[in-house]
Amino acid sequence: MFAGGLMSLKGQKMAKYCPHCALKFEMEPGFFYVSMFVSYALNVAQFIAVCVATYVFSGQSESPWLYLVVCCLAAIFLAGFNFRYARVIQLYWLTPNLDFIPRYYGEKYNREIKVEA
Repeated sequence: MFAGGLMSLKGQKMAKYCPHCALKFEMEPGFFYVSMFVSYALNVAQFIAVCVATYVFSGQSESPWLYLVVCCLAAIFLAGFNFRYARVIQLYWLTPNLDFIPRYYGEKYNREIKVEA
């Protein structure tokens, strides 16, 4: 689904079509806006896990700056993961009626499939 590596500094780029079945990933403009909420949920879960781990490994430190720095570093380090997997979760789990429908891709696509088959 994605071009480039997970930790690529050139930016995260998503393919427009599936290379296997030619499914168009972004079915309508703004389709992936919901993935912002999924990414937010992933961030909250990661922050809770990171804060609990920091609490345990720091000897029960109560410094808010320690937790703030660790959470910010976790957010920066996991940004690529959250971007990708928020879209994957939205596409495959939160869109139950997602299915490949050949008639949406026009006659040109249908002819290419018949020739390859």
